[in-house]
Amino acid sequence: MSVTPSEAIIARFNELFDVLDTDGDKVATWADYQRLVDRYVTGYVLDPTEPKAHAIETAYRSLWQELVRHSGAEDRLEREAFVTAMHAASEDRSRFNAAEAVAEAVFDLLDEDGDGRISLAEFLVYAAALGATEADARTRFAHVDIDGDGHISREEFVLSAREYLFGEDTKSPGGFVFGVV
Repeated sequence: MSVTPSEAIIARFNELFDVLDTDGDKVATWADYQRLVDRYVTGYVLDPTEPKAHAIETAYRSLWQELVRHSGAEDRLEREAFVTAMHAASEDRSRFNAAEAVAEAVFDLLDEDGDGRISLAEFLVYAAALGATEADARTRFAHVDIDGDGHISREEFVLSAREYLFGEDTKSPGGFVFGVV
């Protein structure tokens, strides 16, 4: 049984569509996601064959495949189909959740020193790669760092993504996980 998303979630996924549609053609395609992946790779100066670059691409490709599966489309999603498919993919618990897999892969990218947490300095590198201001990044970091220890744990990061996907706060800092600045 399908649950109708709230107005906040619809607004959020419409904003995500706008972020992804970088070529302005009014549809979401794998090419739109590939440009986001390329932004990560370029922003982090990664060789596309590096494991972190591969993990980001694989996570986004899995999300894209889930969007296509839920929409019934072949390779292009108009706005309404994207919003509906994103909601369905986010809510789908029949197998691994592709949206949360993106959060896991992005966490690994940000955790440059591999200590299992994201420092403010690591978060600022990510924010710069996305084109966010330092002030905005610092504010988002403080909101995601729930326990206030000066680091973002994997659990806090994935929780911020979940809050973005399911919560009512249209300004959820977890949008950063999906490239929303």
